[in-house]
Parts: sequence; C-alpha cells; structure tokens
Amino acid sequence: MRDQAAINEKIRQSLKGRPHPNKGKPGKKHTEESKLRISASVRSHPSCQPKLTDAERRAKNKANVYAYRARKYSAVLETSDLKLIQRIYMACPDGFQVDHIIALAEGGPHHQDNLQYLPTLENQRKGKNREYNRTLVRRWQDTVPQ
Repeated sequence: MRDQAAINEKIRQSLKGRPHPNKGKPGKKHTEESKLRISASVRSHPSCQPKLTDAERRAKNKANVYAYRARKYSAVLETSDLKLIQRIYMACPDGFQVDHIIALAEGGPHHQDNLQYLPTLENQRKGKNREYNRTLVRRWQDTVPQ
C-alpha cells in the first residue's frame, strides 16, 4: 500500500507545473445535423418507447402474424395500408376477431377492404369458408377513425 502511495506521489511531482495532456484541447464538435441524428437514435431506442398494455401488445402481435401470413401468400397489395390494418387490429372490440372476408388461404388479399369484425365463435366456425351469419358482422369503418 505504501509503495502505491509513493508511486502516486512521484507521478504527481513529475507532472507538477505541466498542463494536463488533454486539457484545453478542442474536442470533436458536433454539427447540428449530427446532434439531431444522435438525438433521434436515442429517442428511437426501445427503452425510450412508451410501454404497451397487454391488449395492445397482443393486438400488435396478431397484426404482425397476419401480415407475415399475407406476405407468405403474396397477399399484400400495393394499396394495402399496413398502419391502418394495425389500427384495425388494435381497435378490435372485446369478443370479436378481425376476419378476412376472403381468407388468405383462399387467395384473399391482406387489404383493409377485406377485413371485418366477427364474433370469436362465428369466426372460428367460418374458417376459410364464405358461409357465415352476416348479421353478426361489425364494420371496422364504424370503429376506427380514418
């Protein structure tokens, strides 16, 4: 311990009167553009994003799963608004599921005009068939603001 203290004291004595090697030197100056880029990258970090509720997380996951299936079947059209489709999934009423009117497996598009809300049991019964009770349908246009 004494040896280390002696070494530190010798170093202090040898540097006495000399400026610190890094003191007073100009550092890297950030341009306004680089400051904005750094700020944006910090804000986009996952820890800075607002926390989603469980229902929002499930809806977002379901929208992503159906988007994957749609890409798998090449069902995403150029006119598909994927942000709107995600909002449709997030606004799905309790007891309902988002249904593709013409199923993806039958060649239907993953497009907002091919979506509707159906009660969970009716949607599961429907599957990829086109026969179902149309009186139970809720239009997403009545629920989701555009």
